[in-house]
Amino acid sequence: MKNIFFGFVLLLSLAAVSASAQKVTPLSDIAVSDSSTTYMVFNGPVSLVDVGMAGNYLVKIEANAVFVRAKKKNTVPTPILIRYGSEYWMGRLVYASGPVMQLYDFKDGTPSLNNGTGPAYLGSSPGNELAMDKSAEKKEVIESNLVKLRKAKEENQSVAVVENDLVLSLANIRNDKDFTYLRFKVINKTNIDYNVDFIDFQLVENSKKKFLGRKKNEARRPLAPSGGESNQNITGRSTGYLTYAIPLYAATENGYLEVTLREHNGARVLVLPIPSKVINRASTI
Repeated sequence: MKNIFFGFVLLLSLAAVSASAQKVTPLSDIAVSDSSTTYMVFNGPVSLVDVGMAGNYLVKIEANAVFVRAKKKNTVPTPILIRYGSEYWMGRLVYASGPVMQLYDFKDGTPSLNNGTGPAYLGSSPGNELAMDKSAEKKEVIESNLVKLRKAKEENQSVAVVENDLVLSLANIRNDKDFTYLRFKVINKTNIDYNVDFIDFQLVENSKKKFLGRKKNEARRPLAPSGGESNQNITGRSTGYLTYAIPLYAATENGYLEVTLREHNGARVLVLPIPSKVINRASTI
């Protein structure tokens, strides 16, 4: 009798699972590219973004928006889960070979596309947004210190990277009790303008410990920047400067700050590693 009872319960469970499975709708596909940024806007502040294959995508949260960009070409589709307010949304990131330049607007509950010519969110342009101020109450102090940094003479030329006739170097660095302030110099030796999309900061630890030829226990922690301006453009055959503030941290001798500069509607990416000792020994602003 027990076997019959448990068998009946099992059949009911399977039927319930089957019924619930029939209610599942296909995931919405979100087109992403390695040469442009996809923007998703929701009806509420975004507090969580979980990407299945996180290592293949660059993701940033800004208020009620999510910025997504592929790190390399031909990445395989992967699910993405987003929590905004008390709601959840799930979709799928799908690589597109050409520039995407699309805004997915979920504010009314159903996605609608915007090519960047429609109304902007948060009073700013969704097509090329850099200012990601997470601490509004400290914004005045941050901006004041960044102004001081912009007026300082260049002090550091040893930390630099050269790629595709572009030079990205660390010109100045300062610390206070809450933030690290960075000023970058960009030399554009080409005839094509370099229009900055956004800049990514990640603290990398344990990068030198290897096991069987692979990096062991490497930890990466994204650091949300403050400062920066929208639509920063380094015209061809010219030099420009970019200034940012990131949360202050203490890194070990095996750690470093990885700075990634990405181009809007282009594939020229610059990655600059800044050794921990350069940051730990920086002067106070």
